[in-house]
Amino acid sequence: MQKSNYPIPVTILTGFLGAGKTSLLNQLIRKNNDKRLVVLENEFGEVSIDSELVYKGDNELFEISSGCICCSMNGEFNEVLANLVKEFPVFDHLVVESTGIADPSAIAAAFIGDQIIQAHFKLDAVICLVDAQNLIEQMTEREEVRKQMAFADVIVINKIDLVNEGTLEKVETTVKNVNPYASIIKAKFGEQETVDLLNQDAYEARKVEQGFRFFPMNLQSKHEEVVSQAFVFDQPLDLLKFRHWLNVLLVIQGQSFYRVKGVLNFAGLDERHIVQSVMKNATYTLGSDWEPGMVRTSKIVFIGKNLRRDLLEKGLKNCYSDFTFV
Repeated sequence: MQKSNYPIPVTILTGFLGAGKTSLLNQLIRKNNDKRLVVLENEFGEVSIDSELVYKGDNELFEISSGCICCSMNGEFNEVLANLVKEFPVFDHLVVESTGIADPSAIAAAFIGDQIIQAHFKLDAVICLVDAQNLIEQMTEREEVRKQMAFADVIVINKIDLVNEGTLEKVETTVKNVNPYASIIKAKFGEQETVDLLNQDAYEARKVEQGFRFFPMNLQSKHEEVVSQAFVFDQPLDLLKFRHWLNVLLVIQGQSFYRVKGVLNFAGLDERHIVQSVMKNATYTLGSDWEPGMVRTSKIVFIGKNLRRDLLEKGLKNCYSDFTFV
């Protein structure tokens, strides 16, 4: 039987309970009826309530009802992915709808850290829905909400028809303070017309470079415990020093870091290097070549819980290269 052209793009759909993920999922399925989609839908608990509400169309629906995806990454979830590769006919896109209490970085880790899975799937984007009515209250009570937003590439502010203009502005400001680098979209009933959510390429080097082109200089933003620390510097980094420092940082303090993303200049290398973190792992991909004569500027952002700017800055400076290459 013919197989899909690998790697197949993957969209992870996250958001706290009641944010409207099922509504958005239904919209995605209806709007992309020219594509063969596979949906991995996960409901926390013994009864998969959302499966009664999901519009299936001509697509297949896989359910994981044994518990939260992020709690079974080494079990059923990987087995379902393996079965898709082995048995399922041609399809164009995989959508993973996580539970409302899931940490999306744990799900993403399967597509970033497993070489066998990487050969068949590539992560396109993490999309987070937030409830305009209840976001502010939820953020003060649940760390999962903050993690979901911080890790997202796209944040959809849903249910905008249920709040007034002042509340919506406050919600949008809060979202930007938590994750200044995610694209923000507004929706009613999970529906919006401005962005193709299944074609984001958020993990492609070209797209990351483009997003950092107008990177704010030495920015820091904060919402309660969630802090975004951004750095821009011209001094080239030593590749080995940086990799060692970041790996140790993520292993020791990984729970404090929700997301790391950067476009970096390493001494003696002609290409930009893209670094992104998923849980305690950092991935490195080659970007485009540095143009002759231009200032080679490194740009990196850390998003996490109570991150100290002075310690991050000291760590980065310790990774500066000792040599100048001509």
